[in-house]
Amino acid sequence: MRTRVTRVSWAWGARYHRGASSFPVPPPGAVDVAELLRDATAAEERPSAAPARRTPAQCSVLLFPGQGSQVVGMGRGLLGFPRVRELYDAARCVLGYDLLELSLHGPQEDLDRTVHCQPAIFVASLAAVEKLHHLQPEVIENCVAAAGFSVGEFAALVFAGAMEFSEGLYAVKVRAEAMQAASEAVPSGMLSVLGQPQSKFAFACLDAREHCRSLGIEDPVCKVSNYLFPHCRVISGHLEALQFLRQNASKYHFRRTKMLPPAVEPLTQALKAIDIKQPLISVHANVDGNRYMHPQHIRKLLGQQLVSPVKWEQTMHALYERKRGTAFPRTWEVGPGQQLGSILRSCNLQAWKSYNYVDVLQADEDLGPEESPW
Repeated sequence: MRTRVTRVSWAWGARYHRGASSFPVPPPGAVDVAELLRDATAAEERPSAAPARRTPAQCSVLLFPGQGSQVVGMGRGLLGFPRVRELYDAARCVLGYDLLELSLHGPQEDLDRTVHCQPAIFVASLAAVEKLHHLQPEVIENCVAAAGFSVGEFAALVFAGAMEFSEGLYAVKVRAEAMQAASEAVPSGMLSVLGQPQSKFAFACLDAREHCRSLGIEDPVCKVSNYLFPHCRVISGHLEALQFLRQNASKYHFRRTKMLPPAVEPLTQALKAIDIKQPLISVHANVDGNRYMHPQHIRKLLGQQLVSPVKWEQTMHALYERKRGTAFPRTWEVGPGQQLGSILRSCNLQAWKSYNYVDVLQADEDLGPEESPW
């Protein structure tokens, strides 16, 4: 058990030096990070007594945020911790540009571009894991499950040891570039909708598609792409369809609507080139909310992820379902923002009471576990 816990603690870093990459175009500099966490993985080889069984309250769950959580300055609160700068140096090699400079100084409109924000959130989230491990190592050592929202799922899988950091970032790069190109080819977008019990999302989407046809648009798209929490959905499609929904919000009992960046495109070819391993802890998939079972399952569902609704509400229920009276694990949001905490509060108030987040903007180097403001 102890060996497994140690491996889980450092899985996302240890995978740096798993061997040669099978990328169509290997990311330059991947070998340079081979030395980064060798000292940490050496702990695997040391025998130790099996620890006492953990209670549910001693366990932890990590949640990794997705696109929309990016903000200029993210990463500033992480740079003082071991290996964080090495992560950003490795990212520069894979991406071909200075992600740290963009994350710290923007401008925001550049950071908001899909092609930039997805890699930025991915790296910042795994850097936040480094900060959490430094300040409260028991949280990482006792982690039993992880989940990530949309692109955050890649960070969750890297943390769980299913992919190398460089391979995961390469997949995110391909994903983001393809999504950026798709969004620019067809005027499209995403609309966050806060509804009510009587809101009829499917009917509204049907009407929006009919509206597009009346404008001469062939094969219009308007569908629910994300299930966030009760009565809150994200709808994706042609801009004309989304504008129609905003203009007719009262007809469909929508309380609030907000435009989001577009997101659509599969990554099948990139995923085929990546050596995916069995996760060392449970990672829940966006497509159905259930745990990934094996590497082929990961490859299949990640390919479906961008053309399927993100079932985050269902994921939260799967993660926190338990018998009455059973304690909830400690939940940590690792990455920019606290959006996933807000959603957790709406889905499961009792689980949210054990929620914390890692601040990626402020450096709390001197705080110990008891003093942490999280």
